[in-house]
Amino acid sequence: MQTDWQAIDQGLMLEKVLHAPQRARAHWQKGLQHPLQAKTEIRQVLICGMGGSGSTGDFLQALCTTATVPILVNKAAEIPAWVNAHTLVIGVSYSGQTAETLACIEQAIAQGAQLHLLSSGGRVAELAETYGISYVPLDGGLPPRAALFDLAFALLGSIIDCPVFQLNQVESEASLQWLGSLSASWTPDQTNKPLPLSLAEQLLPFAHTLIWGRAGQSGEVALRWKNQFAENSKRLGCNSVFPELNHNEIVPICARHHSQSAAIYLSLESTLSAFDQISLDLITPHLGRVEVVKAQGEGRLQRLLYLIYLGDFLSVYLAFLSGTDPTPIAAITELKNRMAEIKE
Repeated sequence: MQTDWQAIDQGLMLEKVLHAPQRARAHWQKGLQHPLQAKTEIRQVLICGMGGSGSTGDFLQALCTTATVPILVNKAAEIPAWVNAHTLVIGVSYSGQTAETLACIEQAIAQGAQLHLLSSGGRVAELAETYGISYVPLDGGLPPRAALFDLAFALLGSIIDCPVFQLNQVESEASLQWLGSLSASWTPDQTNKPLPLSLAEQLLPFAHTLIWGRAGQSGEVALRWKNQFAENSKRLGCNSVFPELNHNEIVPICARHHSQSAAIYLSLESTLSAFDQISLDLITPHLGRVEVVKAQGEGRLQRLLYLIYLGDFLSVYLAFLSGTDPTPIAAITELKNRMAEIKE
């Protein structure tokens, strides 16, 4: 790592990103040791979580496209009225203290849902013990946005034998090896400029980044990138998906030149849709830069991990190039402090 980056990275965010594969492997084992205990037939799945914890739901939804039941993600303080005994509610709160997620868990208990919880302790762990709820304990100690692979593999390990998700244990374990190889190849040294650092240098001059995916494929990853840009890089981004953006967002882009804006398109496949290529050709003359990133890896899980992990590295490198410590999130900290003062 470059010496000046060490001075910037007071919170050691790059170290946390680099060590994600080892933590993922440990949490995979935790999940296997704390399997989901389904009590009745599961007809729908609702994953509740906020911020970095909520990204776990996005990840599972993007992965389980062959699931035999609907998988929905809820990022609110309420759950739908249709949640019942045949609904599996997965509550994810890294700290165990997220107010919105706790409210959802308590409502799910009242509505008679089946529950499966993940946290590093806190009130979530207390609820699991009080009500005898299926629970996976996490190690804790990280900013939630840096713990996605901890959360994701703890969840995967715990539900690997649940048939509705259509998961494959061999594929999941192979993906842990894949993560390790990516970490090694994306670590900078004196002779190596890894892909995420090159992308960071290309995006650095632009004040705003459009981050695009395809619905049902890389759309959830584009959301993750937007969030990582916001928290790690302190940069404003906007995520959208094809084909929906062709029916609205493409109009203002093509109406004038946006020299301070760049677009990056995340493709889960090695070849682009012909329709998406037409859109990219249309918008390219109107933006400062357009980049296409194609996932690598064997199978959907590895390709998703490739794009997610690339975004984590990229967001940290963007912060370094801007002279910014990726770890502090001052506005969120102040928001939580003010909210704690409100007596309802």
